[in-house]
Amino acid sequence: MTVAYPANHSSVPADREVAPASVSVPRSRGIGWETLRAQTVSLAIWVLLPLIFLIDVLTPADHVSLGFAYAVPIFLSLLETEPRWALYACLATALTLIGAFIHPPTDASMIVVLSNRVIAVVTQWLVATLVRLHHHRLVDAQDKAEYQRRFLDILSHEVGTALTTVSGQAYRLNKLSEQIAPTDLRLRAEKIRQAAERIQGILDRIQFASSLGDGLLPTGRESIDLRRLITRMADQLREEQRARPIELALCAEPQVVTGDEMLLIQVFENVINNSLKYSAPAAPISIALETNGGAVRVTIADKGRGIPPHELAKIRTPYYRGENSKGISGAGLGFYVVERIVESHRGKLSIESDVGVGTKVIIDLPRSNETAKP
Repeated sequence: MTVAYPANHSSVPADREVAPASVSVPRSRGIGWETLRAQTVSLAIWVLLPLIFLIDVLTPADHVSLGFAYAVPIFLSLLETEPRWALYACLATALTLIGAFIHPPTDASMIVVLSNRVIAVVTQWLVATLVRLHHHRLVDAQDKAEYQRRFLDILSHEVGTALTTVSGQAYRLNKLSEQIAPTDLRLRAEKIRQAAERIQGILDRIQFASSLGDGLLPTGRESIDLRRLITRMADQLREEQRARPIELALCAEPQVVTGDEMLLIQVFENVINNSLKYSAPAAPISIALETNGGAVRVTIADKGRGIPPHELAKIRTPYYRGENSKGISGAGLGFYVVERIVESHRGKLSIESDVGVGTKVIIDLPRSNETAKP
């Protein structure tokens, strides 16, 4: 894990902004020990299972206590990296029942022996169920810890960088307070204002993401012509990104959906901003609008860095930033926010990407038969 710490204020050069120092912290200490432990536990389980069966075979069938002994290897599976509780419970069940027929009972009825063995089997599966539930709790706790780690990592980096800007400019203003020119004063004051807005923007995004996690997402019910909306956004984008080719492929007729226009604008802006950030300044951004069965499909594609296959699912989680995001500002909330808003409109988000080739984001929204307001 890389944790960013604000730079020492006294070390800020007179006329330069300094990014927070990055300190590398081992992200997975003890992985070697964890792997060795898991392998040792698996080996012990595979030794215990035949050993218990062997002892069961050598003892009379009416001694059912060994049937309960199978619960031990099942319980030990909790120490594996991925507990195979179902596999061990199935093997224990088979071995328990087989053991009853190798040496039929001499002084007890077969029904009693089988009944006792069935009780042992039920116990085995009860232990397996408890292992499964406990493992899920551990995974949830680990996910929560990872979620908090990513949150603090991003917050410390983004806010730390902005505070470093404020600190550097304040240091410069204080040092040159007597002879600073008005234009220089305005320039540095503007940088301080932008840094403050950046911090506020991060806090706003965190607050909005928190409301999404709580399910607090009021969605409007207005008819929206996506063709008109995307055309308007593209015109604005061309004005702001004059050096960037914006390619539109829109169907001729209006495509109306029902929802909240401001939230849908945020969806398209988030995706487009990602395409802008992760592609070269002159690389084109293409936006397509078409029908797809009973849905309206919006496809936004770029020719940027791309996303590794193993990260495609992770980028939808809060505060996750991929391997290709180093050196690029962001809170790791873009696709999480996009997916939640799309889902609130009963739509679907799909992401296709190839590293070094680009990324394609596909958004399907239910088509409406209503007429959009002018």
